[in-house]
Amino acid sequence: MSGLVFGDNVFIDLQLLVYSDKVAPAETLKCELEKCAFSNTNSIQVITNLPRPKDADVFCVMSDFENPNYFDIDGMENETQFDTMYLLIKFANHLVWNDDDEVNSQKNKTKPIFVTDGLLAMNILFSLSKNLPKDLFFCLSPIEVIAKSVLGDHLNVRFNQINEVRVWAANDRVFHVEVEKPIIITDSVGDGSNTQCDRKIISKATLQSSKLDYTQFNSTWMRKEFIEKVASYAARNPYGCIYKAAEFAKSLKQIWKARTGGTKVCSNMGVISDGSIGTAKGYPYVLPIIFNGNTWEVNKSYEDNSYLKQEMKRINKAAEEEHQKVLNLLFIS
Repeated sequence: MSGLVFGDNVFIDLQLLVYSDKVAPAETLKCELEKCAFSNTNSIQVITNLPRPKDADVFCVMSDFENPNYFDIDGMENETQFDTMYLLIKFANHLVWNDDDEVNSQKNKTKPIFVTDGLLAMNILFSLSKNLPKDLFFCLSPIEVIAKSVLGDHLNVRFNQINEVRVWAANDRVFHVEVEKPIIITDSVGDGSNTQCDRKIISKATLQSSKLDYTQFNSTWMRKEFIEKVASYAARNPYGCIYKAAEFAKSLKQIWKARTGGTKVCSNMGVISDGSIGTAKGYPYVLPIIFNGNTWEVNKSYEDNSYLKQEMKRINKAAEEEHQKVLNLLFIS
C-alpha cells in the first residue's frame, strides 16, 4: 500500500472481496485504509462479485483457517473455517483461463498471480480452477523465518547473521531445511581441518563464544534437534494478521523485484510443483525457488544431496496425502 512493494511509481487499485453480509465491516476497513492516505493508493472498492483472472494483476487470499498449511477435517466444523472453505471453492470455480488470457499475458508480459496465506488455500484454488497455469500460484511459509530464529537463539547471534536457508516442505510438520555454509555469514571456518567441527559449518571460536561445544552443534544436531525445534515453533501457529501482512508484503516484493528489476531473486515459497528434484508434479510444496522475470524455477543446488533425496521421499508422501485429503473434501462438496 505504501508503494515499497511494487515500486514508487505504481498506483494501486484495491478491491476487497467479501460476502454480501460482510459489506458493512468491509466498508469500515475501507475508510480506515483511506484515512492512512498511502501515497500510491489510487482507489479502494468493496466488491461481492467474484473476479476473473483478467480483472487484476495480483490476487491476495487471506483465509481464516486455523492452520493455513495443514488440512484438518475436524476444523471444518468451525463456522468461520467452513465459510472460508465455501468462499474459496466458489472463487476457485469461477477462475477460468481462456485462450484470450494467454494471448493478453504474453502481450502485456505480466501474468496475474495468486498469493495465498498457506498451502491449503493454494491447493484448493489450483485444484478447482479451470486451465490456470500452475506457475501463477504462490503462498507464504513461516519455516524460513522460524529456522533462522531457532539458529539465532541457539548460537546467540542476530537473525540477520544467519546464512541463506533452503526449505523443502509438504506442510509445516513435514519438511527439511538446509542452511548455506558457513552457518554464520561472517564466520571464518577455513577448510575444517584444524577443528573438531564439521567441515565448513562453524568455527571453533564461534562455538566457544556461543558457549557451546561440538556435541551441542554439529551436522547431526542440524538434521534432528534443529528440525524438531523448528517444527515445535511452527506447531504454535504463528499465523496472526500482522505476521501474514508482513509475509505477504515480503513475498510480493520478491516476486515484483524479479519482474521489474531484471535480477534473479531467490526465495522459499509455496508453489505448485513442476516435478523438479523428484517432487510430484502438480502438487503443492514449499520449495527453494529462483524468480527470473515472469517465471520461476526450483533451486537445484542441493539436487545431488543424498540426505535430501532421502527426506524427499517422506515429504512427497505427506504432500500426496495432504493433496488427497483436499480432493476428497472437494469431491464431497
